[in-house]
Amino acid sequence: MEVEIWDVDTQSMHSLVFKRWGSSRSYVFMANWIKDFVKRRSLNSGHEIGFHWDPYANRFDFSVLKAATEEDFSN
Repeated sequence: MEVEIWDVDTQSMHSLVFKRWGSSRSYVFMANWIKDFVKRRSLNSGHEIGFHWDPYANRFDFSVLKAATEEDFSN
């Protein structure tokens, strides 16, 4: 299913595919996740991100909750 994701920090809208991964029974975002979020926002191991479903706007809200630190890269 294609879903809209509002980047709260940059005030920009993006579309991703939200899919149930059968083998692990988890849900994943696909189609442009790397380009639209990981690369654009320079996300790395140690960053904490958050998603929230906004039922009034029918979209997910995304935000970087905590930036990665030097310590995160050394582990």
